Amino acid sequence: MTQTRYRHIHSKVAAGQGVYMPYVLAGYPDYDASLAAAKALIDGGADGLELGLPFRDPVADGPVIEAAANIALDKGFKAAQIIDFIKALRTYAPDLPLTLMSYYNIVLAKDAEAFIADLAHAGLDGLLIPDLPPEHAEDIYPLTQKNGMEMIFIVAPTSDEQRFAIINEYAGGFIYVVTKMGITGMQDNYDANISALFSRIKTHFTLPAIAGFGISTPDNARDMMSNGANGVIIGSKIIQLCEESYQGSAFSPALLIDHTQKIKAAL
Repeated sequence: MTQTRYRHIHSKVAAGQGVYMPYVLAGYPDYDASLAAAKALIDGGADGLELGLPFRDPVADGPVIEAAANIALDKGFKAAQIIDFIKALRTYAPDLPLTLMSYYNIVLAKDAEAFIADLAHAGLDGLLIPDLPPEHAEDIYPLTQKNGMEMIFIVAPTSDEQRFAIINEYAGGFIYVVTKMGITGMQDNYDANISALFSRIKTHFTLPAIAGFGISTPDNARDMMSNGANGVIIGSKIIQLCEESYQGSAFSPALLIDHTQKIKAAL
């Protein structure tokens, strides 16, 4: 396991603090606004960021993120622009953990070895590929390790001990815990056994367990923490707030900062 900026998250969790890593879709509502949104989340107190790379067929994303991704792509966002996006955030927040969520097709299309090297050089800490099963991570894992990056993996309510063992071979940074089956989105229908899932995870992993999928409010965040999460990731709600904050060509950070501060207070 490499030593990345995730150590800052590990330290907070060890001290009993909940961590918040909101999701930002690069290029939405446009490139400049998405960068402004990311900076607003940082200013609001985010402990890390999950950066989304727009894709036409996002199998794990709900309708809000899928629609936003298509808007970003229709406006001309290219995968190569994520490098400059990461560089800008790394300059703005030198110690903040940055995780990229990208579908596997993009990684392969860009030449995995070159793309991962470029991401690492830009300042990325971790790579989450939701449609890459851990059973097939052996090709990508050496590339991330070579470049000082972590691989982030998803654990779902259906994950069994055999899957846990495979993930443990490759996982770094944190464990992304899916709190409900299906696609992500702003819903409160969490798995009925979510508390038991976090207990199982903590018997198999030493990494922080960060909850995602369906979380949007401070109450949701408190609920996840009471069920054993070490923190939360919020995506669709951030997309909604970005839309509300974008008027023509002007972007106001106030809503994102306020929401971030409320989530942090709930943790």
